Amino acid sequence: MADHGRNLRSRTKAAATTSAESAPASPAKSLPADVPPAQSSSVQPTKEDGSDPHAQEEELEFGGPVGTFAMMTGFPILFYYLYVCLYFYDGRLATPKDPSTLLGPGGWVDFVKHVATLVWENAMPTKRATALYLIFVGGQFLLAFVMPGVHQKGLPLPHLGNRALDYYCNAYTSIYATALLVGLAHYYELFNLAEVIDLYGALLTVASISGFTLAAITYLFGENYRMSGNLVYDYFMGATLNPRVGIVDIKMFAEIRVSWTLLFALAMGAVVKQHQDYGYVSGNTALFAYGTGLYLNACGKGEQYIPQTWDMNYEKFGWLLSYWNLAGVPFSYAYAAIYMATHDPATYTYSKPTLVFLFVLLTFAQAMMDISMAQKSHFKAVKTGTYIKRNTFPQFPWAELDNPKTFKTKKGELLLDGCWKYLRKPNYISDWTQAIIWAASAGTGSVIPYYYPFFHGTMLLHRNARDDVKCARKYGEDWQKYKQMVPYSYIPYVF
Repeated sequence: MADHGRNLRSRTKAAATTSAESAPASPAKSLPADVPPAQSSSVQPTKEDGSDPHAQEEELEFGGPVGTFAMMTGFPILFYYLYVCLYFYDGRLATPKDPSTLLGPGGWVDFVKHVATLVWENAMPTKRATALYLIFVGGQFLLAFVMPGVHQKGLPLPHLGNRALDYYCNAYTSIYATALLVGLAHYYELFNLAEVIDLYGALLTVASISGFTLAAITYLFGENYRMSGNLVYDYFMGATLNPRVGIVDIKMFAEIRVSWTLLFALAMGAVVKQHQDYGYVSGNTALFAYGTGLYLNACGKGEQYIPQTWDMNYEKFGWLLSYWNLAGVPFSYAYAAIYMATHDPATYTYSKPTLVFLFVLLTFAQAMMDISMAQKSHFKAVKTGTYIKRNTFPQFPWAELDNPKTFKTKKGELLLDGCWKYLRKPNYISDWTQAIIWAASAGTGSVIPYYYPFFHGTMLLHRNARDDVKCARKYGEDWQKYKQMVPYSYIPYVF
């Protein structure tokens, strides 16, 4: 879980991919799709006998079938609970009237029934919400085919006989086309962008159903690759590595075109709703929209580096990426926007000096994340012969390192220059700083907006530990030597 995009497994999974355009391209991370710091080249050679080194699961992650089932049920329940808290409890964490009783009046059973009733009456799919969500996703899918972009090669895939897939990267132009089209639709009153705030509950449900359904489709009709044999776990992790419709890679499409674009739409929906309700837009709401806009732009301008990442080369497309990118990332990362759109700005607006400081810090954090991942992505692209020069905005200095210092191991070269000579994960602290500022934009009236930095920080720690295990397995004793050269992951001389 993210990014990647990650951008989960991106910012989704807890770390955004950035690139040498130079910007993030994840859970997402979710999610963001981050690259393990040890991979100067992500090319995974076949074994000496010609077989695929990733043909079998190396280990069951996320607690195996039990843990993955808990996540597939627990997170949707949590998101509905927080939705109820935001819209019906003034942003407070709701509790039973009498927490000491289970079955008695006002106890836990009554409370669960009450929350379920609120969800049933207010968050079930409506024709309007269904149409808006499907038009949005369908529109993004269409733009992925027709907007101008560049062609990029992925990494050689052992299970396809080392064939490298072709990726058409046009998220950057698609993002700006989307902004233009939505802006025109709002201006000519074909669509009121503030609707996304009013329809949040119904949109969340439509998005959740879409996430579960897409994961099921790719599981049932995709190739069976690196399967564990357990239905629950394999549905969660996915059965197929590169689900595609024509030139569109579904995994890359979900991680950028849906999650981050929809999050920015929710942020701008809060801006519009606040202006319509109060006649002005607070600096706090503008701060959140600015931050998500920076992140979305960075994802789009660095898209051509995503095909070279570990996520595209190794991570399968299952519930984890499908649900989180179609529903989890945009709707849970937007809690600050939802809170601000439904509360009087006077209750949370900061002073002008504070806002100026937060705007500057947010810009600096994004720039540092951009530069650090640009250095890594450029280094990898040059090594794999896939470097493409694009003039996308903004271009930062020091994003491309000429003849960088490296540590040569038996399995490849590790970058020891630029930001990467100080930290093994220089992008993580910048990413988390942005998460804190996004949450802090909503003030201190509710803890719910702080779900995102708490969750994201936890996932960054998990991702770092996961990468450490994989890199230690790949590089052996050389990995320990590298860690002695670069002993800190997040903050120099501290952690």
